[in-house]
Amino acid sequence: MSGMRKSNNVDRTVRDLALLERSASTARVLNLLSVSALYRNETDYIERPFFTSPRLNESLILKHRIRSDEVGVLPKDRVTGTKVILPFERTDLKIGGRSFMVEQKGWRDVVDDICGAYRNPERDIHVLQSLSELPSLDPFLVREQMRRRGVDISTFYFNISEADIAQMYSFVGKQIEVLLDVSHRNRVDGSSWSNRIIRMLLSPVQGESIQPIRSALRLDPDDFEEGVFAWKGFLYYQWVLSDLRPQLAPFLREILTMKVSGFRDREMERMLDAARRRLADRVNVVLEEVVGAIRVYEAAFNDLTRNGKPLAFSNFMKRTPEMFVLLGERIGALSHVASYWRFRFPQGVVEKVPTDELLEIVRDFEYSLGGEG
Repeated sequence: MSGMRKSNNVDRTVRDLALLERSASTARVLNLLSVSALYRNETDYIERPFFTSPRLNESLILKHRIRSDEVGVLPKDRVTGTKVILPFERTDLKIGGRSFMVEQKGWRDVVDDICGAYRNPERDIHVLQSLSELPSLDPFLVREQMRRRGVDISTFYFNISEADIAQMYSFVGKQIEVLLDVSHRNRVDGSSWSNRIIRMLLSPVQGESIQPIRSALRLDPDDFEEGVFAWKGFLYYQWVLSDLRPQLAPFLREILTMKVSGFRDREMERMLDAARRRLADRVNVVLEEVVGAIRVYEAAFNDLTRNGKPLAFSNFMKRTPEMFVLLGERIGALSHVASYWRFRFPQGVVEKVPTDELLEIVRDFEYSLGGEG
């Protein structure tokens, strides 16, 4: 297939496909293969697919860090790209698959070939370009991006990965238990009942057991579905932020103090010092924006649980999915900055970096965070 990269001797990501599907984070991988396995017979899945091409609709899409042997694959200098992986056999991922990068040379021809004569390659190209614009693939950001781009997609596609659900479980449990306490203060089997509802809330499909939450929020069934999605979004972003914040202080300390090597003149030194200071300021501004948005949610939640105002909280939940654009883009950019830095400079490793390389990294980070770049 034109433009495809063979997995057996080139693409390590594709070679580790089975591991990727099991352990990948929600923000890094959009696992359409697992969505297909769960919902392929559902009417909404069939009528509102992510892609019109059946092959693309059973792919894995990931935000991929560009390796040294891939430099030049994309038209611009980037440290990350959007990779599409097409498994050779969806029932046995160990045998790998083929991949292409969105915006690599000839990628539109690849999509056209995959879609075939009776599909809609332009629509699928539009979806891929929309994903490529995003800093991460978390479902709340992706859903709002598709809404902005006028793409109608089934809600089955916007779920948190099993790997992240396992890690989120204890983090979000306290908030959910507080709300359950508001709705059923005299429940006897509290612990096991709470655990079942926590698991159900974080999973793709909710059941009847979650109805006490709907009662507490005083929402009709249609509004409740949207409200639960919004609530999961804020829980997800709270969890991601709690993991991200401890990484930012050492990152800033290191990038501000790292020594440089190689030829440099005063002008380059001045540019690097100014770029480092701008980056540090930008990181703090973006972090404050994220914290501020989450505080608005926390205030509304406290209004419900402490002051008994369910309508205020439920109205907030119905109004706020658009906040996911800000949260998803900002948290995605901060995660990219912190994770790429730690990938390039493992903790505890002290080294001098060529001036031009450090300047390039700092400028890329600035650009990712919406600064000068």
